[in-house]
Amino acid sequence: MNPKLGAILLLAATGLPAQSDLALLFSECSETSDVKRVVQSSDQVVVRHSLEGGPQTCYAVSVAGENGKIVDGFLIGQTHPAVVAFEQNELDYIAQVFTGPKPARPNRPKPVARAKPYKLWNPFGSRGTK
Repeated sequence: MNPKLGAILLLAATGLPAQSDLALLFSECSETSDVKRVVQSSDQVVVRHSLEGGPQTCYAVSVAGENGKIVDGFLIGQTHPAVVAFEQNELDYIAQVFTGPKPARPNRPKPVARAKPYKLWNPFGSRGTK
């Protein structure tokens, strides 16, 4: 049996209301690639990174299987809660790190130091003599 056909039949068997809780784990970053497994919203998913540039964003993920085996693959679109959390963390990080340029200080000229008035030496002054 074709893995894609099996995944589609499994999705159809779960019923229409539960379809939003399921996502397909692809072997490559394309909806035409082989389906490795169906991922439920309760499955433990770790998102490693995202790849943009296609019609939808593709996420490289690791999914913990029922027997403890880790399955690596790709989720397409924001269909899983772990993907949504990953995107929110990215937005929070970007907002924290890139807060924008700080406002420039006003360009105020420095005050000019006034020169002390030049005093001539007075030989008849009382300064320095007692």
